[in-house]
Amino acid sequence: MKSKHKYITAFLQTSWRVIAYLVITVFLACACYTTGLRASSQSDPSIFVPGIILTSVLNSAAPAFTPDGNTVYFFQSSGGANVTIVFSQRSGDQWSDPKTAVFSGKYRDLEPAFAPDGKYLIFASNRPTTSNGALLDGHYNGQVFPGSGGNLWRVRLTKEGWQEPEWLPAQINSNSSVFSPAVAGDGSLYFMRAEDGGRFHIYRSQMRHGKYETPVLASFSDAEHGEYDPAVAADESYLIFSSGRPPAPPKTTDLFIVFRTTNGWGDPIDLRSALSDNVHGIEARLSPDGKTLYYSNSRGPSGADVPNGRFIWRVDLTALLKSHGAGQ
Repeated sequence: MKSKHKYITAFLQTSWRVIAYLVITVFLACACYTTGLRASSQSDPSIFVPGIILTSVLNSAAPAFTPDGNTVYFFQSSGGANVTIVFSQRSGDQWSDPKTAVFSGKYRDLEPAFAPDGKYLIFASNRPTTSNGALLDGHYNGQVFPGSGGNLWRVRLTKEGWQEPEWLPAQINSNSSVFSPAVAGDGSLYFMRAEDGGRFHIYRSQMRHGKYETPVLASFSDAEHGEYDPAVAADESYLIFSSGRPPAPPKTTDLFIVFRTTNGWGDPIDLRSALSDNVHGIEARLSPDGKTLYYSNSRGPSGADVPNGRFIWRVDLTALLKSHGAGQ
């Protein structure tokens, strides 16, 4: 009896060891699988400008692509009020040296954004709104910026080339602090505007019968921190913007993505945690297929921050969009 008891005891001890081993093994396997999923959903950003497109200017942002992806417009700054929209064209794997766009070069022009069909481009500028007017002053973040204000202008692309820029209507340009356009597939317009000299917030104006309707404040607006630089998918299934709201580190601007739900926009997701610690900054733009995000920050080609520099980076969004059923 005693030997039988010892046998049973030994059997039970062995069984518990086996069970414990199996539990630990399954737990570790699940943990590794989860980690693998998270890692596989992350993408390492790669530099775009200056890098693939070489320039001598350390400040570049907001690449807007033609629908075929073979021409890109973006803005450059060498400091002060000298801000110009330039373009580069691709031949094979090579991009040409940037040249000044025919509609830019005289004023402080920035933040170009193509309509998805490529028929026109909208940009921000401090240029006078009347023939005898003065340069626009900016009033935002509690400060006045002489000569550095902005209104939105549309320039159409025809077979003959670029037409003269047209000032967008007053319901869009209701003051002199209007920037960062983004155009949806139906022509509806997203942009940022500062009211009464305060923080920037994102608005949307529905395009209906060829006219812009009264802009509406975005539902994800944050009164304390503000939000700016929208980039929207053509089908408006998702939108990316910049903000200093938590969980962004102090004095840092992070990139956030919001997905469209049956009840409107969902909760913003910080791309620093969703994709990579290196995905943060300003001036978001999307590739023509909506699967690549372009943005700017001070991280240079070597990976180190460059004082007063601004470089364009790109990162793949495919896995993130697929996980949310967006951008199909």
